[in-house]
Amino acid sequence: MASMQEPSPHPASDAPAGSNPFGVLPLTVWYDEECPVCRQEVALYRRMDRHDLIDWVEIGTLDDANLPHGKTREDLLGRFHTRPTGSNTDNDDDYMIGVDAFAAIWRRLPWLRRLAFLFHTPGIRQVVKLAYLGFLRWQRRHRARRKAVAKVLT
Repeated sequence: MASMQEPSPHPASDAPAGSNPFGVLPLTVWYDEECPVCRQEVALYRRMDRHDLIDWVEIGTLDDANLPHGKTREDLLGRFHTRPTGSNTDNDDDYMIGVDAFAAIWRRLPWLRRLAFLFHTPGIRQVVKLAYLGFLRWQRRHRARRKAVAKVLT
């Protein structure tokens, strides 16, 4: 399981750059394609990402050699991870995890970017974190059930 410590809500690696319309670096996002909620959410975000600012990586398609440096499959499946594309692969400080990962994604999407600040608003941030932790508990149970069913079917 990934560390419970959240990175800074305003990491330096997410500072304005380049010539994209939002002034942010492109983002790499690792997600669990086996999770039905995650698949639906990623499909929505992909439709919204008209400027191709997000590179979506399915965790299940990666072999161990292609996992991000310093991250295990369990880390990536345990909590949502993002990192500015092309950032220092040896620096764990470049990762945005959990709620901060969602904020980073929203900052790159036309209809959500103006609301991304909500992830850093006291009160709202705590509610979103609690909701996310509840979702993670559900997701772990759901993943265990999927594995049990797959085992019975094979």
